[in-house]
Amino acid sequence: MNEHRPDMIELSAYFDGELDPARQRSVAAHLAACPACAAQFDLLRMLAADFERLPAETLGFDLAGVIEGRLAAAPRPQPRHDRGWRGLLPVSVGAAASVACGIAMGFALFGGAAAAPRVALMSVFDTMPPGSLCIGLESCYTNGAKR
Repeated sequence: MNEHRPDMIELSAYFDGELDPARQRSVAAHLAACPACAAQFDLLRMLAADFERLPAETLGFDLAGVIEGRLAAAPRPQPRHDRGWRGLLPVSVGAAASVACGIAMGFALFGGAAAAPRVALMSVFDTMPPGSLCIGLESCYTNGAKR
């Protein structure tokens, strides 16, 4: 069963008078013909009336003046520019440490000169000498094992 459901966004825009005149007339005609949308529109109207009946609440005083006074009385930290080279010491130590870590990780990942002998030792497992052309997968990757 395909039941019509009211479009609450459009009904709210119609109630607030935010639709263009052509769409306003179209929604008014739909409300006259559709009992489901008319019932929802009546609920929307009753909700707005209930909000209008609520009492207006006020604090009785303005907090903006209190906050402005506290901000004006608060001490402001002054930046120090008289540190000289000692002010740059933490930054330079951190930069040197990060460069040293980067170099150490680079050597650990890529091996540097120490990796060359290990790569040479692994060449004994190659079925074809380096630079050779493989004529098939069996000749290059079987290591003598039969499939």
